[in-house]
Amino acid sequence: MALALLVAACSADSGDETQPRPTSSIVVEASTTTTTPRALSTVTSTPLGSTSTTLSQNTTYVVWTSGGLTDGTVSALREEFATISVVLGDAALLDVGDGQVVPLDAIGIDTEEHSWFDTQGETQALRPGGVLLGESSADFRGTAVGGRLSFGGASFEVLGVVADHLVGAAEAIFASDDPRSPVDTARYALINTDLDRSEFEALVMKANDAPVPPRINAEGEKPLLRHADGVLPQIYIKMSLGEFSYPADSGPKLEQDSDWISENIVTAEVPILGRITCHREIVEMATGAFNQIVQEGLSELIRPEDYAGCWNARFVRTVTGEPAGVSRHSWGAAIDLNASTNQMGAEGDMDPRIVEIMEEWGFTWGGDWAVPDPMHFEYGLWPEK
Repeated sequence: MALALLVAACSADSGDETQPRPTSSIVVEASTTTTTPRALSTVTSTPLGSTSTTLSQNTTYVVWTSGGLTDGTVSALREEFATISVVLGDAALLDVGDGQVVPLDAIGIDTEEHSWFDTQGETQALRPGGVLLGESSADFRGTAVGGRLSFGGASFEVLGVVADHLVGAAEAIFASDDPRSPVDTARYALINTDLDRSEFEALVMKANDAPVPPRINAEGEKPLLRHADGVLPQIYIKMSLGEFSYPADSGPKLEQDSDWISENIVTAEVPILGRITCHREIVEMATGAFNQIVQEGLSELIRPEDYAGCWNARFVRTVTGEPAGVSRHSWGAAIDLNASTNQMGAEGDMDPRIVEIMEEWGFTWGGDWAVPDPMHFEYGLWPEK
């Protein structure tokens, strides 16, 4: 399986100025009142396999790389560790009628492998021809067990609903041996071991043959054990900012549902930057953050002329040009600041005081990602539950 590195460089194709203004957008004047920051939530994680005596004596880790685990890495990890579940992951396009689809964050699991990390057996009902839903996904979609969902014209029966923490808050879970499954990229591995951290990391580094180093987290270090753990799972974005559809045959350009745009995307005046076009929730957060930046005398640290946009409906793409999910800019959920000196893959020069204030107001910073994107500030508020 070829490694596909994500190259969603914000400076290349994001920016308000390249996205047509929605004619139904609301124009909002900037507020000069600073309200209470919407700080990032503290989320308590649920240990996988916590009811198993054997697993609870060990530590469960997640191992992932940007773009997915290579075949060589997967083989080496399987040879090295007995208790492992290799989780596939891709965007699955749910058919919603009239030629429209919505993207779901989907994974594929081998139920036998995954049983080590699911001691209550919630995922064991999964079989080819069926699909499980994460609990938040099921609640959001209002889909019951026994219903059917169609992906690419293939119909799947909903066989069960499972706790978010068991499946990394995936929206849909397929059997990895299902030939009709839309998921085939080895996205991350769950590994349980009694090795100490340094010894475990050394073995993983040795197994990795990707051009980028692996990311390793132990249970409890992040709210969920999954890949791309620097950002919210997509279902939590949808719960807060909504869900849009687009034509199944969109081609390279993402043509968003116009009703969703008119209901959610607004053009507003905010301090420092001036006019921005974002999701209405992001405008509120950005206004609070930039007011605080002004009040603390830090305005000169942000260059308005170097603002690279917020709402920009587009796909994330691999180096081969294939779509790899939907960018958070499509929700108008990310703001790119000081772009010229904070390019993707670089350390950048974003002032830590700006990062701290943006995080206080509910943004997460791309400078901490596996492939850093220091211009990028993205909606990062976890659900209260």
